[in-house]
Amino acid sequence: MKHFKSIERPLVLLFLFCLIPLGITAQNLVKGLVNDESGEPIIGATIRVVGSQEGCITDLDGKFNVNAAPNAKLSITYVGYEPQTVNVGGRQNLIITLKTDDRTLSDVVVIGYGTAKRSDISGSVTSVNTSEMMKRAPVNLAQGLQGSAPGVLVTAQDGAPNAMAQVRIRGVGTINGNSEPLYVVDGVQVGTNANFLNPQDIDAIEILKDASATAIYGSRGANGVVLITTKHGSKGNVHVDVSAGWGLQTVAHTLRTLDVDTYAKAIRQARANDGQNVGMPIFSEQYDGKRHYIDWQKEMTRTALRQNYTVSLSGGTEKFQGTFSAGYMDNEGVVVNTNYRRMNLRGNMKAQVNQYLEIGGDLNFTHDVNRGSNTGFGNNGNLSSIRDYATLMPTMDYTDAGGNIVSPNIVNPDGTYGTFWQTASKGYELTSTDSYYAKQMELDNPTRGNRFLANMHIDLSLVKGMHLKSIFSYNHTSTDSYNWGTPVRRYNDGKEVHMQGVDIRRTFGLTQSSSYDRSLETYLTYHWTNDTHDITGMVGNSVSQNKGYWVNASAKDFPAENIRSIAQTLDSSTKDGGGGFNLETRFISYYGRLMYSLLNRYNLTATLRRDGSSNFGSGNRWGTFPSAAASWRISEEPFMKAVDFVSNIKLRLGWGRTGNAGIATSSAVEQLGSTNTQYHFYSLGASSQDFIKANGVAKLIIANPNLKWETNEQTNVGLDFSLLKGDLNVSLDYFVRNSKDLLLDVSVRPSSGYKTYYTNYGKIRNRGFEFSVGYNHRFNKDWAFGATLTGSTLKNKIISSGLDIMNTCSGGNDGTNIDGSNVQGIASEWLGWKNHSICREGYAVGSFYGYRALGIVRSEEQLAEIKSKVNQPGLKVGDIYYADLDHNGTIDANDMTVIGNGFPKLNYGLTLNASYKNWDFSLYTYGVMGQDILSYSAMRLSVMKQGDDPSVANILREAYNESFTNNPNGSLPRLSLLDSENNNSRVSDFWIKSGDFLKISNIQVGYTFPKTWLAPLKLTNARAYLAVSNLACISGYNKYGDPECGQGSVIYTGLDSGRYPTPRTFSFGLNVQF
Repeated sequence: MKHFKSIERPLVLLFLFCLIPLGITAQNLVKGLVNDESGEPIIGATIRVVGSQEGCITDLDGKFNVNAAPNAKLSITYVGYEPQTVNVGGRQNLIITLKTDDRTLSDVVVIGYGTAKRSDISGSVTSVNTSEMMKRAPVNLAQGLQGSAPGVLVTAQDGAPNAMAQVRIRGVGTINGNSEPLYVVDGVQVGTNANFLNPQDIDAIEILKDASATAIYGSRGANGVVLITTKHGSKGNVHVDVSAGWGLQTVAHTLRTLDVDTYAKAIRQARANDGQNVGMPIFSEQYDGKRHYIDWQKEMTRTALRQNYTVSLSGGTEKFQGTFSAGYMDNEGVVVNTNYRRMNLRGNMKAQVNQYLEIGGDLNFTHDVNRGSNTGFGNNGNLSSIRDYATLMPTMDYTDAGGNIVSPNIVNPDGTYGTFWQTASKGYELTSTDSYYAKQMELDNPTRGNRFLANMHIDLSLVKGMHLKSIFSYNHTSTDSYNWGTPVRRYNDGKEVHMQGVDIRRTFGLTQSSSYDRSLETYLTYHWTNDTHDITGMVGNSVSQNKGYWVNASAKDFPAENIRSIAQTLDSSTKDGGGGFNLETRFISYYGRLMYSLLNRYNLTATLRRDGSSNFGSGNRWGTFPSAAASWRISEEPFMKAVDFVSNIKLRLGWGRTGNAGIATSSAVEQLGSTNTQYHFYSLGASSQDFIKANGVAKLIIANPNLKWETNEQTNVGLDFSLLKGDLNVSLDYFVRNSKDLLLDVSVRPSSGYKTYYTNYGKIRNRGFEFSVGYNHRFNKDWAFGATLTGSTLKNKIISSGLDIMNTCSGGNDGTNIDGSNVQGIASEWLGWKNHSICREGYAVGSFYGYRALGIVRSEEQLAEIKSKVNQPGLKVGDIYYADLDHNGTIDANDMTVIGNGFPKLNYGLTLNASYKNWDFSLYTYGVMGQDILSYSAMRLSVMKQGDDPSVANILREAYNESFTNNPNGSLPRLSLLDSENNNSRVSDFWIKSGDFLKISNIQVGYTFPKTWLAPLKLTNARAYLAVSNLACISGYNKYGDPECGQGSVIYTGLDSGRYPTPRTFSFGLNVQF
């Protein structure tokens, strides 16, 4: 209750704010009839008497009535149709036919601090077809961008209910920093994540890709810019739109692992290969056919429900327009006890106070709750990987003292959970064999987030063509999460199992964070045009401040389930916590842009931005970011007039520089802080050292006052052309992007007392080719067809670095990666996968790093020959052997080298859509080619782990059949449980697999109900649809999991360590307007 009281006031203000324009909307009668080209009445077309405030919309029969002077003019508009102006001419009955115009919305695009005609744009700007995007019913914006634009690689991180997606525009230009693009919502910069938006509220999306387009955003635009325009009110009576969708989700793909008896046989074979007997009797041959089989992939997943609802109201008069919308989504996860809920409220208004002044504002509030997965070895440290479930021992059976099989319950009758190895003789269970199901179901770890985004703008018309606009924005984000656990397991009879080495006391942890951004953007725009020249100039200033804090606390041993307060722990020694306060960053910027068009044929654009950041020292706080672009509309030349099959040809050339300031302020400025350190000294009269801890003041970090901006320079050459009267549109781009003075967190000697410090060093190059081919044609009033193919290539290379950067930080002793994540959350060190990625000069960022496998030892003779040349400890027939690259006669860490990278050579997307009368159909696919995956999952699913307790990994059926043990000519090594030297499980190119795939992402069939059916229901429009998402994935990698893998950090590109299962969704939806 307290939580919701904290948000009550902004919600009430939001609601009242958005009702203002709706309450003053006028309803006036107008006369006439509006049809489309097929003769169907158009419901909801806006009719306006030019030069007056008279206006309304057509009724359910397409009819209207109006009080207009005999010489008046009527303006008729409707989305998707060409606007018309009709002279009344003294007539009393008007019949008006509107023509379809599918390209109208593309004529003017948002370019940052303004708009421009598409024909005048010289940079690389891509418009996303939001109507097609919404047909895929994305959970968030990033999912919707997938395959929607060339040069934009969107990789789904996993299939979780709140699944994030990694967005990369034209490659990776940094190592330590964030490589996500900047998102700008209605002119307000919201950072590198806009997934808080309800996709239903989005009206238009423009993606700025090259530096000539993004440089106007300076340091914020280094990784591209995504400009989002939300839906706003329009002139006319109030429209009410309701959309609802329901979906059933199932696991799209499961892994084919061994059944319980074959699993037991594999253990016996592995033990025989190791020269040992079976350790656990339950795996003996005498119990074959008697064991209870558990399919953990089935037990850990479920059929889940997804619901999504949005209601919006919009309308206005000549002087006031407004919109209010509310959305709610409830997305159950296909993994048990996972869920994501989101509530969105949004409103905006715009008021034309007089002919000189316009004021307006936008409010957006988002509240979400996510319940995730427990800690484990899966993607991002979550015990949610389908591979984790597949590799579990496929039974919980054990034998008692009399040799009888005992089958523990997964869930006991009283609701408690059982686990493996509940033997009376041992009296305990091993910690590594706990039940995944129990750990997942007992978990109580909600994460709640609130985000409040508000902006107000003033647009002042000073003189003809000159406008002064000022936008103030406030963006507040708060998050709180807690984790409650009570690990108790019971025998079938209810007796508690003693858990060896496990603290079964109740545990509670709490994390809270809060941050806000305040910014003020003010810019002056002047536009002048005549028949020959078109000039637009803009200058502006921006100031912003970001401030926040975070805090966490935890403790153990609480007296009851309902007591969740750190202060009430029974053991105060278990209290732990930390935090950061007054974390602040400030920016100030000055910017300008000049656009010039001559004869609507020759176009020039130049921008300049100067950013100042508190993240750097006083000598390097300012960065200058210029850009220039030119385009030539060849199709407007006189010599092209006779070429009637070409409607547009434009050649583009652009160059620009952007920057990156992605470090904390403390990296450049010395900071002192209190510390509690152990000192040793000889006390008076003592003959030996004493040790005490004492409070003092010390430097917190090694600051580098010489740090400067990381810069990106990009050159782009593009060609756009349209054929077949504009039905066929093609866009081609080639780009080179160079990033230098990289901000690197490098290691220092441990004797310094510190782990790392920031410096500028290195250069990265990305270059590639992009293409987009679109065809749209209406054959007649009934039939229409469209297809869009997008694609891009990319080559990433570190030009200079001066040092190798591993996925682990060698300067530290806590095993953390350079991006702050823990390597043990990716792969266990004992498996030889600690240093699996590297940044090395001459190779791609995050290249795979490991041994070069030469093959499998097939005979004793071959083994003897290998051992005569090189020493590979523990090598046996059936093992993988490796190249001695340093020629020292021993296989060791010095033989590790770059073995590949995870950047695909080509990524592409294809959208098909067709319509026949009231029916419409769409198909969306996307994929990659030339992608390699360093597959920890493939290794785990092919190699059995040491020991034969319940931690022994199950393996794929194919891996069992292809093992050297069962097929001397097979492609996989022998079955073994005692590969202590990791000959078969270490990181190597043996486990690099092809990641090529083609996904049928969405198929949808829709039906728009005839307007004559809707009239009795007082509806203006209604459409129903059926859809299937994630229908199929065509890939040779499917046997190991989903080939669309990624770990978030750039250094883990192409690493598959398991992921939350991808759901297949069968959905039904309904969109209604009245």
